[in-house]
Amino acid sequence: MKRTRIALASLCIGLAALAVQGAAVAQSEPYKVFDTRPVITEGPYLSALSDTAVSVMWMTDAPSHAKVRLSDGDTVREIEPQVDGLVPVGQRHVVTITGLAPGKRYSYEAIATRVVKLKPYWPDKGLSTSSPTAAFTTFNPQQGKVSFSVVTDTHEDTARIGRLMKMVDWGNTDALLHLGDAFHWLDSEEQLWAKWLRPTIAAMGPGKPLLFARGNHELRGAFARQLAGYVPTPEGSYYYARAMGPVHLLVLDTAEDKPDDTNVYAQLNRTVPYREDELAWLRAQVGANKHFASAPFRVVAMHQGDWGWLPDNGAAWAALANQAGVDLVIAGHDHAFSYQPPDQVHAYHRLVLGQDQLARVDATERTLTVKVLTDKGATVHTLTIPSRR
Repeated sequence: MKRTRIALASLCIGLAALAVQGAAVAQSEPYKVFDTRPVITEGPYLSALSDTAVSVMWMTDAPSHAKVRLSDGDTVREIEPQVDGLVPVGQRHVVTITGLAPGKRYSYEAIATRVVKLKPYWPDKGLSTSSPTAAFTTFNPQQGKVSFSVVTDTHEDTARIGRLMKMVDWGNTDALLHLGDAFHWLDSEEQLWAKWLRPTIAAMGPGKPLLFARGNHELRGAFARQLAGYVPTPEGSYYYARAMGPVHLLVLDTAEDKPDDTNVYAQLNRTVPYREDELAWLRAQVGANKHFASAPFRVVAMHQGDWGWLPDNGAAWAALANQAGVDLVIAGHDHAFSYQPPDQVHAYHRLVLGQDQLARVDATERTLTVKVLTDKGATVHTLTIPSRR
């Protein structure tokens, strides 16, 4: 009787495992493949598109490994990531694609293959799931015009996000730029999705890229250190440059708004050396980048319009922007609109976007226009800057 009970218990366990995994399928692989597929639960979406690269991000409901199938109309290739020689397995998937041609249209599919059990030998696998095919076009340093939409400080208000996303002319915008403070602070992955990315991506779709400038509130909370994995960049940094036809866009990270030794941070912030590295990078950009030198317009996008907390109150940054001929700084943080024309302190236009506002930036080789609208469509301000060339 005891042996019978043991046998029945073993059978139940086996059936339960089979129900979870699905039945093994006919195969030519030397490892077991079960009839179970992952489900894509979020995305895919494009992060930090450039003229030659992009990061594709999506989520699945079960551990999987991932790749992107990319087509330029003539050739098809598959891009599969590796980290230290291992193919990543998890539910969050990032595939960075490099070597793209500027100004070219590509179609892509995000593909995830179920990993049932990561055994040391002969891991158990499942089947693959593909996203619907989507398309994107890389930026082109030589394109004659560019248009992008800007929002900021959405602070977990999904109704606000919905109103602002309806204001975007998606058919004519090349990118969505978020200037940070999407959160009060960041505690969990579900908060990240529910309060920002999910409603944003629902409007943006899989073919328009998201550009993100980190705000000071994104440095706070238990999940703050994981944020970069959800807004990845090919450069692996929160600060980067984009050659967008007549605009050379510099996306900067202004970090925190208080000193590192402020008690509330409990000695866990080290933004001073981080910002020193960023400033060195910025000097290299304005000193040697060919597109920066030739672009009709030079635009800085960042969260805090005063360059964030810095030991010198941002003097070195403002001086560099003046010297480099930056035309426009567009920022958020203040939760209210303001505009300052060039003066003796800053030789650039300084525009701060309000919480419930959208900026439409349109540039040709001759003019750059910023039109600021409320979430109800009323015009707040229109700024037109002629090309210095």
